[in-house]
Amino acid sequence: MLDAGCGAGVLGICAAAAISVRFPSAALRVRAQDRDELARRFTGYNAARNGIANEHFEVHTEPLLAGPAGWDLILSNIPAKAGLPVLEDFVRRAAGLLKKDGKVFLVAVNTLADFFRGQIAASAALVKEENGREHTVFVFAPPGKGAPSPANGLALDGRFPESHPFYIRGQSAYEMEGVSYQLTTVHGAPDFDSPGGAVQAAARLAIKIDLAAKLAEGGLLIHDAGQGHFALWLTHYMERYAKMLHFAARRHDAAMQRDATLLRLVLSGRNILSLCAAQHNLLSAWPDLSPAIVPAADIFLDRERLAAALPYDGADGFGLIAYFPETVPETDRRGADWEALSCLAAPGGVVICAMSSSEADRFDKKKPPTVSRLGDLKRDGFRAMAYQKR
Repeated sequence: MLDAGCGAGVLGICAAAAISVRFPSAALRVRAQDRDELARRFTGYNAARNGIANEHFEVHTEPLLAGPAGWDLILSNIPAKAGLPVLEDFVRRAAGLLKKDGKVFLVAVNTLADFFRGQIAASAALVKEENGREHTVFVFAPPGKGAPSPANGLALDGRFPESHPFYIRGQSAYEMEGVSYQLTTVHGAPDFDSPGGAVQAAARLAIKIDLAAKLAEGGLLIHDAGQGHFALWLTHYMERYAKMLHFAARRHDAAMQRDATLLRLVLSGRNILSLCAAQHNLLSAWPDLSPAIVPAADIFLDRERLAAALPYDGADGFGLIAYFPETVPETDRRGADWEALSCLAAPGGVVICAMSSSEADRFDKKKPPTVSRLGDLKRDGFRAMAYQKR
């Protein structure tokens, strides 16, 4: 069974439990998947809490329908905001990933019911439809008789977006603080029309504090939930204002160490789609760059995984961390943020954080005595702050 877009795991966990009760001797294998690393964490936690053994239930941060083919059952409470190209691809390819007698159970909002009826009629065989007040459940199977037309599961193999064209929203040129860059955007991530207010404030602050002159060796970490605007902007900014910029691992070359800023770029965040798109955009602009991706539900929860991505053995931390935290109502994570940032930043390293002004006030009040402020900037309800670790 495949739970595609699992969220917190409700569909996959309930179905796995029901199958286990009715068919106790069945060989059960469940793959739950979501583009959100936080969803993966919660699904794994909820499966364990409900007694679903790890050997029967695996959870992945990946696009819809990634992984192998040959499913008896595919379940999805598919989000309407995934984008019509993604929804169209889901119907077409899901039917081809089934076994001969397999079924797809698809929950859709009623505003998209006619769209899904048309897609199913074109690519699959409708078995049953059940209508509710706000949602419709479609059950469909491979088209016609016999084995379905085989479809390939997706793999995140570095060819994004060529291997995932249905996730691409568009490609545009952007300008921020006098620096121009190209960006391919994806469905399912914010800031697809323009860089958000937090990113714009961070860029302006970077120029204000002359970040290019302050960058310490040790690599660069950008934790961002958006489309990758800041990563693209920052690399172009560094190319413009630094004398020389080499995107490489640490090298024992004295001349290069005198003349160049050596960086390794690490991209982290919850959304695997936006991370893959940002990686693609960076490689398009800088073919020699090798940006690493670390899906991270939270910078504190995943601080050890992020530290493992440092550019070389023995590194004391990242020379620059750009952090754009998400606001989660009724939670206060700012103290945990600082604990993680203090561990991940190298001595002398710079930390730039940008968020809403109200969140920034709480964040700044919890800064530890081991950091000093380099700059502060407010812009249109957002605030960016720069710190340096002593």
